[in-house]
Amino acid sequence: MSQIANVKDVSAGCNAGKIGADNTYDVQGGVGKNASLGNVTDVKVCEANDGNIGAENQYDIKGGLGDCPSIGNVSGVSVGQNSGSIGAGNKINIS
Repeated sequence: MSQIANVKDVSAGCNAGKIGADNTYDVQGGVGKNASLGNVTDVKVCEANDGNIGAENQYDIKGGLGDCPSIGNVSGVSVGQNSGSIGAGNKINIS
């Protein structure tokens, strides 16, 4: 499986920044079979999250998805206290 710009297995004490967030993905010609793009998985922030995790990303995909199983998924995220954004504000345009 092709994994493009995925973020996996991140551990932090506190997060006030961006983890897999605020990215722009511009794909021409479609996403191929068995590819995954811009997924954020297994992120652990032990204390406070004031930043973005898997949020505010923009995907512009021209040429379709084919059999692409996952784009922009956010899963397995745990934080102590959260005042940030987790998986929020993402925009996906597929043509």
